[in-house]
Amino acid sequence: MVNFIKKNLLGSLREFRNRFINPIQNGQCADSTLKDVRIMKKRAHVLHAVLAGCVQRRDYSELTKFLPPKHEYVLSVRISPLQYKMYQYYLDHVASEGSKTKTGAHLFKDFQVLSQIWSHPWCLHLSNEHRKKNVYKKNQFQKTAQLINVETIVAESGLKENEGKELNDNGNSTMSTDVPQILLEGAKAACSPRSQSPNQAWYKHLLTERDVRIMEHSGKMVLLFEILRMAEDLDDKVLVFSQSLISLNLIEEFLAASHEARDPLSSLKNGSWIKNVDYYRLDGSTSASLRKKWADVFNNTSNFRGRLFLISTRAGSLGINLVAANRVVIFDASWNPSYDIQSIYRMYRFGQLKQVFVYRLLAQGTMEEKIYDRQVTKQSLSFRVVDHQQIKRHFTLFELTELYTFEPDMLDDPNSRKSKRPTPILPKDSILAQLLQIHKDWIVSYHEHESLLDHKQEEELSEAERKAAWAEYEAESNPAKLPDDSSQDTLQKKTNEQLLELLNKSRTNVSVNFLNLQKMRAHTIEDYILRLHQQYPLLPQAELQIKAQLWKQSDDNRRELAQTLYRASLAKQQTLTLQIQAIFNSRRTVTPTNPSTSNQPGEV
Repeated sequence: MVNFIKKNLLGSLREFRNRFINPIQNGQCADSTLKDVRIMKKRAHVLHAVLAGCVQRRDYSELTKFLPPKHEYVLSVRISPLQYKMYQYYLDHVASEGSKTKTGAHLFKDFQVLSQIWSHPWCLHLSNEHRKKNVYKKNQFQKTAQLINVETIVAESGLKENEGKELNDNGNSTMSTDVPQILLEGAKAACSPRSQSPNQAWYKHLLTERDVRIMEHSGKMVLLFEILRMAEDLDDKVLVFSQSLISLNLIEEFLAASHEARDPLSSLKNGSWIKNVDYYRLDGSTSASLRKKWADVFNNTSNFRGRLFLISTRAGSLGINLVAANRVVIFDASWNPSYDIQSIYRMYRFGQLKQVFVYRLLAQGTMEEKIYDRQVTKQSLSFRVVDHQQIKRHFTLFELTELYTFEPDMLDDPNSRKSKRPTPILPKDSILAQLLQIHKDWIVSYHEHESLLDHKQEEELSEAERKAAWAEYEAESNPAKLPDDSSQDTLQKKTNEQLLELLNKSRTNVSVNFLNLQKMRAHTIEDYILRLHQQYPLLPQAELQIKAQLWKQSDDNRRELAQTLYRASLAKQQTLTLQIQAIFNSRRTVTPTNPSTSNQPGEV
């Protein structure tokens, strides 16, 4: 996109990769060396300054001053013993079964299965049943299509009966209809039900029918329903996002079971979970008209019954307004952080009147926790380059192998590896405070998501380091125009005309850089405020001050870059001038090589 707006600003793709991508990626990991981290910070600083003239970033932080506070909590949820057993069994016997390829050869398939385990083990059974139904429907469709095709062939062959008759030895006629009959039998055989893949039933001996109603097999489910119960007491509405339709189906089953088990003498609302009355669901199969209808009903201030919205992350993270809710549960982490961020903005937007609370549920010690770390790394890289923030590094270079490490913190295992993240003592949310008391065995730790994305002042580059960063970048991206020609031996081989041409090119380069520097005049902050006030007369003074500072900082960065280029070209030109002058002086000195052949005075 930058190349489209300002061609060659970042160089070719190969140059951009060597100058920025590789140095920044090498230094943004948790196990990067100090040298790599320092290079990464310097290149990120340079890239931020280069992009300042053509990239402007506006995210949700622009709205925070107009909206109520938002608190985003990440809960590391302890997995159950059954989840541990099934997760470990899959890694040991299925993920590596018959695979002599490198780790992660079937990453997305493994992720899909493991995500069902950490959501709730019964999701495996629901997924398998859903898969069998799809296979049956597909087979039925193929069977019908092939039978129709065969019947067409038979009909067409019947029309050619007279042409297809042959006389045998007895003079009787025979029809060549055996070919369509063979096709018919072959089609029926081809449409027979396929045998189930052996890997699809690997969990059968670990899971029983009674496990479907045991919510305690999943800490996520336990915490989710506690959040729903507490939010109901506070008259808060909740959004639940999951990227798995199977997980949403299971949540609905638990809602139905909770509805049946509620106290019949309680009020109509308490504990009632009737679909499209107490809760709603939105996924890819929901039509546009129904989406609008359920969103309007949910947002209706007079609707006290509708207090829960189950939403598929892919289908409902964009294009829907649900400001009636003020609590969001991200049931599972997505590979792409933008999906989860956009899910939060379904309610954290204009029209929101309450404090917003977000709960990200992560299965501690699993691949999901690593994916969340990857999310933070992606956001950190974006903030580091575009917003010039110094963000903590959260991921290692051994990404793929790291995803498959399984280090859960089991309650009954004293040797289990504890969470590395510190846990704050007093959360600002009353619901989370109660969860930490009532279900402390399920919550390994928690932290505020924004705390991982805060600007780290102590990691900022000093002024000297910034200048060194520009010098290193210029030395790499703008080498001497003729690096081989600057050596004394190479210059000696050139003619006087070539040396003069080289010197003129160097002087021209200095002049161009000097003119570019002269065009960039320094202005005071008051000048920027005055110019902005002319453009935005209704903008508050505080906003004008912020915009003026950003504008001035961008111009200062550009002027610093221009000054560095001018100084570098001037130094090269001065060195080249001295070298060429020395060569000219040596050539002016005439040393007689043979006195006998030299012309004497008066000789012609």
